[in-house]
Amino acid sequence: MKKLIKEPLLHFLAIGALLFAVNAWRSSKRPAEVNGPRIEVTAATIGRLCAGYERQFGQGPDAAELRGLVTAHVREEVLCREALALGLDRDDSIVRRRLAQKMEFLTDDVTSAAPPEEAAVERYFAEHAAVYAKPGQVSFRHVYFSKEKRGAKAGTEAAECLAALARGASDEAMGDAFLYGFNFAEREKNDVTALFGQDFAKQLAVLPAGAWQGPVESSFGLHLVRVDARSEAAPAKLSEVRAAVERDLNDERRVTANREIYEKLRERYEVAVDEAALAKSAVSKTAQR
Repeated sequence: MKKLIKEPLLHFLAIGALLFAVNAWRSSKRPAEVNGPRIEVTAATIGRLCAGYERQFGQGPDAAELRGLVTAHVREEVLCREALALGLDRDDSIVRRRLAQKMEFLTDDVTSAAPPEEAAVERYFAEHAAVYAKPGQVSFRHVYFSKEKRGAKAGTEAAECLAALARGASDEAMGDAFLYGFNFAEREKNDVTALFGQDFAKQLAVLPAGAWQGPVESSFGLHLVRVDARSEAAPAKLSEVRAAVERDLNDERRVTANREIYEKLRERYEVAVDEAALAKSAVSKTAQR
């Protein structure tokens, strides 16, 4: 049975059945006309109402509460059917968006019915190995020179301190106070970029380790930098990132299935766009500025 569920052919059959159901719905009358005055509150509906109540309140409803849920459900069903019969859904963007989402949820149910095969997981991981690689890290220390405080002298004073450091001077009493500290251990490039800016991160990536360099400019000012250690990006093992790979693969499968079903449904329609009105109504980027 597991092998059968994983068969791609079964997925296509399920999608075909979904399209058939959609076609049948499109060909039918309005819900109030199809179902007539009868509203059935089935065991499945009652189970769904109980489950929703339990998620919200942490316990199941008692008899009176459940009766109230059923009464509310019937009221909602009556008003919904009458609203659809009157066509109130036609010009409501929120209702239309919600209905479109529910159609996509149907596709999600089809694609998530069976877990991906191991071969598919391995193939997806190999194709996206760079995404799951362990990023490189850098450990460094810096001396900060505030342009706001030192003005035009910041560059000259930074150069003088660099020369002193090269002669063996201590950096402890040099530079200005820096809000985020002076030692940064095992930081990824994204972390460095977020704090110091993209230009600083790029320059830091090519600085040799073991000696004071600079000055390097950041969004804060000037820095003398000593890189203490650097590790390069390393490929990840599938066993280490399997959960993320399976999640991303399932997301891709859902997107693909939704696109394929939409394209099949789209073939049923002839779309006519008033191109003149479209061109007239579009606001140019220049006008917006």
